[in-house]
Amino acid sequence: MKKDITLSKDTVKQNIQKLQTFLKDQQLDGMYISSFDQFLNEYVPLEDCHRYYITNFTGSMAEVLVPKEGKVRLYVDGRYHEQADLEVDASVVEVVKCGMGTGEQLLADIKTLKMKRTGYEADRTALGFLKKISAASAETIGFAKGELNSVIHFFPMPALKEIQFVAREFRGRDTLEKTAQIMPDENEAFYLTALDSIAWITNCRGYHLPFASAFCAKALVTKNKVYVYVTPETPVSEKAKKEVGIEFINLHFTDLPRELEHLQNKLHLKKVKFDPNMLNCADFSMLLKVFGVDHLEEKIGGIYDYQSIKEPVELKEFENSFKRSDKAIFNTIKWTKESIKAGKKVTELDLFNETEKKYQAEGCKELSFNTISGAGPNSSIVHYGNPSDEKIIASDDMILLDSGGYFDGGFATDTTRTFAGSNTAKMDPKKIEIYTLTLKGLLGAQSAVFPEGTKGMVIDGLARGPMRKYGYDYSHGTGHGVGIGVHEPGVRISAVSTLPMKEGQVVSIEPGIYIPGFGGVRLENIVYVIKHPKFPGMLCFKPLTTIGFDPALVDLKLLNEEERAYLDEYEAECEKRGTSLRVLAKSLQ
Repeated sequence: MKKDITLSKDTVKQNIQKLQTFLKDQQLDGMYISSFDQFLNEYVPLEDCHRYYITNFTGSMAEVLVPKEGKVRLYVDGRYHEQADLEVDASVVEVVKCGMGTGEQLLADIKTLKMKRTGYEADRTALGFLKKISAASAETIGFAKGELNSVIHFFPMPALKEIQFVAREFRGRDTLEKTAQIMPDENEAFYLTALDSIAWITNCRGYHLPFASAFCAKALVTKNKVYVYVTPETPVSEKAKKEVGIEFINLHFTDLPRELEHLQNKLHLKKVKFDPNMLNCADFSMLLKVFGVDHLEEKIGGIYDYQSIKEPVELKEFENSFKRSDKAIFNTIKWTKESIKAGKKVTELDLFNETEKKYQAEGCKELSFNTISGAGPNSSIVHYGNPSDEKIIASDDMILLDSGGYFDGGFATDTTRTFAGSNTAKMDPKKIEIYTLTLKGLLGAQSAVFPEGTKGMVIDGLARGPMRKYGYDYSHGTGHGVGIGVHEPGVRISAVSTLPMKEGQVVSIEPGIYIPGFGGVRLENIVYVIKHPKFPGMLCFKPLTTIGFDPALVDLKLLNEEERAYLDEYEAECEKRGTSLRVLAKSLQ
């Protein structure tokens, strides 16, 4: 997250004390605090992230359990183990390090700590997760009227930008073409609060939140119209207002129940679908009151079944965006290596700032996540979020640069490259080993040929296989979907993913090896799924990312013949596009 606000240790301690006093007054044993806002958005401004005020943790995802006495418990997965230790005050916050299931550990602790009465923020807790909390605690008590605002001082949110309509050349079908597929029955509707889904179906962008091209809204999708509800102070462009099939309605969200009642009296909807994992509990209560339980239907996955399958126009815009993103990353790496060769002092923060400049030079509208620029031992911190102005990058450092941005169509890019500070420095053999093994994992997954319907866990195994033979592994998934949001549901590559791979999906492949105190490697390409050109019924990947790998860190002897051939083919394409690190290395000798 962007750290535009800061909290002192004393402030965090006071916030915890105030919240625990509130729990005692409410006769609660504990309270669950999510990382979400009311839209259950992934990247929430720190001003609106209630978890931040009681932990000082700035990572994008975590769970919090506040007992009425004792330390706050912060649950983080493998991406944030080191970062959480660095950011929290261990005297008042205990970091609970999990694998991939932070929520499962939190639920287990509710039982272990015998929390009979557990509170939660109803407007910031997913309905699906509340069901699990209710199974772990004898009684759950929801708060949805801003009760915590009287307990903790939250900073005000910045003003929202104008919602803009995206020209057809940068996106796929018009809104009514999409609704005809998703909602063919005129008597049915879909209630949406997933911001990227609302942006996709309306073909609008707003850049209202950090690292997101979407806009803050709630929507009711019907076959003939999408009703978009935004706050009174939200500006909407004239083009967006005039688009056929979309109606923007400015109101206070407290008035939304009444508005939906008027609409139901007009439309007489027989069924309203929603995703319990993408709907907060307060909105579910509203839907119950407005439409009644018999008219509601759960639809796991929302509309991502449609949204995650990219149309040809969308894929073309992805390709154009990645060409610009690739250039920004390559130019950043080039600047770093040239600066170090010239004897200039380059810090992690310099690299962080230069990355944003290079993206802006390519026409980037907004970064798609907080750039990760860790050097030396800090490259082992999976989501290193606070680049130092004191860490000077050495010529033999491994540097992990993970970055992405939004361009004309408002689709996210995301790429990671690890590279050496200099191509002439003598590199530690262990650095070369872990880099090459990570590269083998990336090449093995990216070159895969697999039957239609293959589950994500199969591809995950291909990425981990080469490094596991040497005793290495990583504690995060191998790939996530990419769309309007940089992390888009609908497709996932992980050890537990049962989601099938489908033609048209865009997904990351990002294996890594991280050794605390020594350094880490992650190599990430974004690819999309295509039908295999020769083998019927088979699929394969086509890379969107075209940036070469650092020859200073590659041990060709560790690659087999097939891997070397694939790598040479990939590097040849990079050379054509002017993004080859092999060519850059020769120019710097």
